[in-house]
Amino acid sequence: MEFWASAEVFQPASAALFQVRRCVEPFLNDAFAASSLAALECKLRYVPVVMPKDMHARYTERSKLRKKERIYDCAPQLGYDVFVHGRLEDQLREYLRGIALSAPHLAGLGATKEQIAEFEAILAGTADRILIMRSDQTRH
Repeated sequence: MEFWASAEVFQPASAALFQVRRCVEPFLNDAFAASSLAALECKLRYVPVVMPKDMHARYTERSKLRKKERIYDCAPQLGYDVFVHGRLEDQLREYLRGIALSAPHLAGLGATKEQIAEFEAILAGTADRILIMRSDQTRH
């Protein structure tokens, strides 16, 4: 499984969102490659929508399984205020919450129940592991 990320983000939240993405994307690709998910030939494209509430109608969630192409496009709305005013820990957890919404759809890409459980376990530990690796960041 390959993890790829981008975003639709309103400018005030962009710096924090891209900082989180730069931490999460390589971490998940390494973790997936070292797991049973490495055998799963598919791509998880993550494009969260991070916009103020008054813009949600124009920037809707657009997640979609593309079975023939072996791609799951995960495009949920994330909490805008978390990325504007939140701490790194909260931003990581919000970003990963959006990715976790992909889990039920992995079966459509051929994932076994065990692989889906491993995916969920990897995500569950990702924020803590990244925060430990980034010990220069303050945790409250």
